[in-house]
Amino acid sequence: MNVRDIVYALFKHKGKIILGTIIGLIAAGVMYMRWPPMYESDAKLLVRYVVERNAVEAVEGNASSSARGAQTDTEAEILGSWDLSMEVSRALGPSTILPGVSNPTVEAGAGTVLGGLTITTQKGSDLIFLAYDNPNPDLPRVVLQSVIDHYFTKHLEVHRSAAAFDFVTEQADQVRARLSATEQALRDLKAKVGIVSVADNTATLSADIIKLEDQYAAAQSDLIEQTARVRQVEESFGGGSSTGGAKKSSSKAAPTPTRTSSPEDVLQYQAFINRLAELRKTRLDLLAKYTPQSQTVQLNQAEINTIDRQKHDLEKKFPELVGQTPLANRDSAAVVDLSTERARLAGLSARTEALKNRLDEKMRQLTEVGSQIGDLERKRDLEETNYKYFQQALEKARIDEALDPKKMPNISIIQKPIPPRLVVGKRNRTVAMLALGGFAVCAGLALLYELLIKRTVNGPLDLEGLPGSPLMVSIPYSAPMKRLANRKKAGRGESALTVTAPTNGDGKAAPWEVDHFIVPYAQGIRDRLNLYFELNRMTHKPKLVGVTGLAEGVGSSTLAASLAAALSDMGDGKVLLVDTSLGVGRVHSFFEGRPAYPLTTALQPSTSMDSASNNLYLATVTPPGSGPMQLALKRFFELMPNLKASDFDYIIFDLPPLDDTTPTLGMARFMDKLLLVVEAEKNGRQQVKRCFTQLSAARANVSVVLNKTKSHVPSGLEGL
Repeated sequence: MNVRDIVYALFKHKGKIILGTIIGLIAAGVMYMRWPPMYESDAKLLVRYVVERNAVEAVEGNASSSARGAQTDTEAEILGSWDLSMEVSRALGPSTILPGVSNPTVEAGAGTVLGGLTITTQKGSDLIFLAYDNPNPDLPRVVLQSVIDHYFTKHLEVHRSAAAFDFVTEQADQVRARLSATEQALRDLKAKVGIVSVADNTATLSADIIKLEDQYAAAQSDLIEQTARVRQVEESFGGGSSTGGAKKSSSKAAPTPTRTSSPEDVLQYQAFINRLAELRKTRLDLLAKYTPQSQTVQLNQAEINTIDRQKHDLEKKFPELVGQTPLANRDSAAVVDLSTERARLAGLSARTEALKNRLDEKMRQLTEVGSQIGDLERKRDLEETNYKYFQQALEKARIDEALDPKKMPNISIIQKPIPPRLVVGKRNRTVAMLALGGFAVCAGLALLYELLIKRTVNGPLDLEGLPGSPLMVSIPYSAPMKRLANRKKAGRGESALTVTAPTNGDGKAAPWEVDHFIVPYAQGIRDRLNLYFELNRMTHKPKLVGVTGLAEGVGSSTLAASLAAALSDMGDGKVLLVDTSLGVGRVHSFFEGRPAYPLTTALQPSTSMDSASNNLYLATVTPPGSGPMQLALKRFFELMPNLKASDFDYIIFDLPPLDDTTPTLGMARFMDKLLLVVEAEKNGRQQVKRCFTQLSAARANVSVVLNKTKSHVPSGLEGL
């Protein structure tokens, strides 16, 4: 496919293209005359963002300006909806929109509004361009303004959930009821356990627990100390005498200590007791200010542990020191009362038990009641947040309920509808499309048919793809050929495509007559054949030349007869024309009145034959009176010795057309030259290449004769 093919296709169908162009121009003229003048008004809208006013979503709505293209497309769909056009038609009235129509309906008015409305958006922009055109100059501005007004209302209806105010009111009431129930349960639980605030009471309980732990530890120490003191006193006074008498002897005497404490050891022991009392008092004061993990409290505890360890070391070393009172009280307590010491021991035991119970109670409050109160407070906070949300949503829904559609902050009118102006752009574009449409459609169909559907051989250049440049001659389509084609259409026989009638038929010349139109081309083929034979030193006799075509009616028989006549005119030998297709008188009308012989008879050397014209002899593959039959390959092979031994200089074979059953492929191998007749604009390019490839594979020496070529392109464009 190239420029030449395109130009050829256009000029070949120039009549159809011109006719289509004329029709398009006429349609364009009619459209131009009948197109009424149109008046147009336009406006511009700015969509900053789209607010989804949904009561169950965020209070401020789903306002987003990131996807501008998507939101402007959505708003454009709202503007171009049928519902909006119906509202505009009801508001203005069908008679206003269609003033020239009697009893117009609302639907007809809506269709007119929707048909004249043009909505344009740009990708990535938040602008919407509106235009409305109408033949009536008074309508475009009014209709476009009504469209914009009803669009604002429609926008609110689309992006606001139905019954939003009632829904939010119901939800707010339910949340308020749940919040009240939670607060009442929290108050009851706090009153029951005496806690005002979980956070404050947790800190207080933690401090109380620490103090109780310290007191419990001190009570345990005192209890252990008093227990040891009582045991020592009992051992010293013989089992509990209050008079301080001598200790009764037991069955087993108590072991006497090996060492006795000195006054200095007693003073040191008493100093340890006094120091421990001071440090424990200091610890209680520190715990009121600091946590048990603070460095000051830990240092105090470390010192208490050190003094207590030193005190216990002295008690292990000198057991008689257990129960000693400080020096300040020694004078007033010279005699130890065993009963008093036992009573004090019982009090310390009870105190220790009480502190343990109090500590367990505080721990239980901290773990059980505190968690219940914390859950209730968290539930109260969550429900309070929901309540505030629905209160805000209720206020927003109340505002939306009373919102004026013309005062929406997210959509603005950049340009109000302008006064109508006369527009001719649409009419001119339509007229231009019609004017060019006829030419474009016809030219496109011509190119489609010639370049894609029907890829035929149209000229000599189309045979360039065949190897060896096999084109021998190109025969143009002439008036006599056209008359032959008309005769076939008139039903005068199949032979009318290839040859004219004989001289004794209708007065027309036969192919071997000098006034036949094919004679000059036959002589040119004769000269090229002789040149080929001379260059290739082919001096043997007879020389076999075959003529075949791709189908019936391509002109192979006419070419074979005229070539035989042209060879016989040279006068240097006899020429035999053999019809290998059918019997005598069946096809070739130029046999009528001419002497024709069976091929076997013509090949006999001693046979006396009458020539049809000069040195031209005619033969068929069947005897006179027999039915139609083709020359079988086996029979042809049997005749080859007779052919080579005959006294003819040239034998021209009119071979059957090439098809799947023809014997031409087998016979072509034995021809010194085979002429393949191709009919221009009828035989396909692929068909020609396929047949040429088959003949080349059979080792036939092939040249192509292009018949009935037509020149549709002007001479100035022939070189394309």
